[in-house]
Amino acid sequence: MMKRVKLGLAALLSMLLVLLAGCQAVGGVDVGKAALSTLDVKSSMSKQTLSIQLVPTDGKLTEKDRKMIELINSFSLTIDQANMQDMNHTSIEGTAKFNGKKLPFHMAMDKKALTLSVEGMTQPVSVPLELEDFAGPKMNNDSIIQMYKDVWGFMLKHAPNPSSISVTPVTDKVNGESLSLQKLHIDIRGDELVGLAKGFLTSVSKDKEGVKELISRMYDTYYPIFEAYAGAPEEATASVSKAEKEKNINEGVEEMMKALNELLPDFDKNVNELFANSPEFKEVFSKNTVLSLDYLLDSKLNIRKQNIDLTVQLPSSKGLPVKQVKVHSEGETWSVNEPVTVHEVDSSKGIWSVKQGEATPGETLRHVDRQSELYRLLKDDMNITKKSLILYTEKDPKDLNDAGYEPVIVNNTLMVPLKYVADALDAKLTWDNATKQMTLTEDLTGSKIVLKVGSKQASIDGVTKTLAQPVQSFEGYAYVPMNFITEALGAKGSWDAKGLALTIKRD
Repeated sequence: MMKRVKLGLAALLSMLLVLLAGCQAVGGVDVGKAALSTLDVKSSMSKQTLSIQLVPTDGKLTEKDRKMIELINSFSLTIDQANMQDMNHTSIEGTAKFNGKKLPFHMAMDKKALTLSVEGMTQPVSVPLELEDFAGPKMNNDSIIQMYKDVWGFMLKHAPNPSSISVTPVTDKVNGESLSLQKLHIDIRGDELVGLAKGFLTSVSKDKEGVKELISRMYDTYYPIFEAYAGAPEEATASVSKAEKEKNINEGVEEMMKALNELLPDFDKNVNELFANSPEFKEVFSKNTVLSLDYLLDSKLNIRKQNIDLTVQLPSSKGLPVKQVKVHSEGETWSVNEPVTVHEVDSSKGIWSVKQGEATPGETLRHVDRQSELYRLLKDDMNITKKSLILYTEKDPKDLNDAGYEPVIVNNTLMVPLKYVADALDAKLTWDNATKQMTLTEDLTGSKIVLKVGSKQASIDGVTKTLAQPVQSFEGYAYVPMNFITEALGAKGSWDAKGLALTIKRD
């Protein structure tokens, strides 16, 4: 995971150069070689900035839309120092700005985990990056790099140049050092993309041997991995015969060439029909969508400085308050392939270890100082504690058709599936087989709610409560009165008898 993140960033720079600069040498600079050289950087130090701007439509904005635009426009990211020691060790230190708040952060990654500390956290958080449940073959650094080189090398071979591309010699400072560099400037408009895509696909369609070579080179490395992810036994992936491999490759080549040959004859006609039937696409792919890039390359064709401006024209729509999205980024890189040491995150106060996707809003806030800007940002600005779900029932809400997922009315009391609602509100549900009791732990407050199937008695933090109806089991799913469980979990429920829908919200 960690390797893919870092190599993916390098590949993104390569992709921009490949797709937008094409394969032709410009001003004596081998653009293709420059694109692939980013994948050969093993260590470096760098800094970067990123900002986003939403341009509002010309009409009058609602107060909600105005606040939303102002909030997003307030975001910026500054990376003061990013150290890549090698392909397995990286650290990043910087500041995120959002709604007038500054949040310094420090992140470090190795091949096992990502550790992050943000000002206001009581402990840094550590998230594992390795796939624990995947026992199949894994890709190493060399195979990942070779994958990118195979793909981008093929694309370089066929990518046409945009109309605006130039190279000029410049002298500029990188980390305070004055360097002689080559400035590669690229401008590409949205109305060029269709033509560039057609040129690329046309070139590929004439290179059947090149397509076969690419598929063949990738087959041995990636086929066993794809099969393992799909659940095939490892011995099955290793037993593919030479004849079967050749058959699979040829079938893949034939399918690709067939698809290209069917697509290209009517390419222009289909694009024109698309734009006619969906004019919003024509607005996006217009001259007002512009990507402007400046890459400053050293004598080894390493990217030492970059400036990226992207403007995306959005389609005119009555419900869309934004007409353009603008992204600006600039950065510089030094100490390329020289000895670099990462800066580790301070773990003297301990580490909060979580698995990917398992940190609930309540658990997150419990690891943040209540008086900090981070706490106010998460709770008040980002509203991470807000939850909303809708449960629907059939024509007669007294009949249960889909147990575990829809509400039901029992003796004039609206009952809801306990686990479904608990999961939606991040409450932890446990079962005590000895007492036959269920215990819910409310995410935000940590309150304990104890229930038992067949009983009208419940408790919240030891205080006894009487339910309107006893907890009932339908097809193995526990159901509880809606009013009780939503209130106990800090939420509110609203039943629409006409629409047969229950809405549960937590602010």
